[in-house]
Amino acid sequence: MTSCSICVAAYNEEANIGALLDAVAAAARKISSFSLDEIIVVVSGSTDRTEEIVSAKAKMDPKIRLIVQEKREGKASAINLLLKAASGEIIILISADTVPETGAFEKLLEPFSDPKTGMTGGKPVPVDKPDHFISYAVRLMWDMHDKLARLKPKLGELIAFRKVFDEIPEFTAVDEVSIESMVVDRGYRLRYVSDAVVRNKGPENVREFISQRRRIYAGHLYVRKTTGY
Repeated sequence: MTSCSICVAAYNEEANIGALLDAVAAAARKISSFSLDEIIVVVSGSTDRTEEIVSAKAKMDPKIRLIVQEKREGKASAINLLLKAASGEIIILISADTVPETGAFEKLLEPFSDPKTGMTGGKPVPVDKPDHFISYAVRLMWDMHDKLARLKPKLGELIAFRKVFDEIPEFTAVDEVSIESMVVDRGYRLRYVSDAVVRNKGPENVREFISQRRRIYAGHLYVRKTTGY
């Protein structure tokens, strides 16, 4: 059976990390077509109870492994620690501020039965209710993301990929896009799995929304400049 590792990079996620790990552990028990032996969490420079919560979960579930990065060095650095520690042939990378729906992992892994598939991505669905402008904008953005990804895969929040490289670029601000470019460069295909749903929470105000979009757009420009992707 093909081996699989579930990986999470977390910074100050005490509000969600417990629910995420419970959902991940429950989902992992239902994966029958792949061999899953580990759930690795890198906690980077957190100042809240994230490390404490993950440590407690690890004591109850031997598959959960905690790696503490004393200083926060960016998500790319945390992902590189995860890649170094993970033993699976397939890596499932899930954002620490999300929760996967039941069956999402199995659906995400199914396309790997085709040896030409190199990376898959689920469908992010915001938990925000569209009762004010920013919530409406977040839901509209992810609805557009879904429609576009069905035409040409753009993968994020919950992804799975073949471990065909040892690290991602240190300075990338868009880790999923950098992984996409490296997978495609090695001749593999991308697959968007619209029924592999992951719930996420969007920005809560205009300042956060603009800051997030500027950072991601700049990250895309960096990837295009450095890789041509």
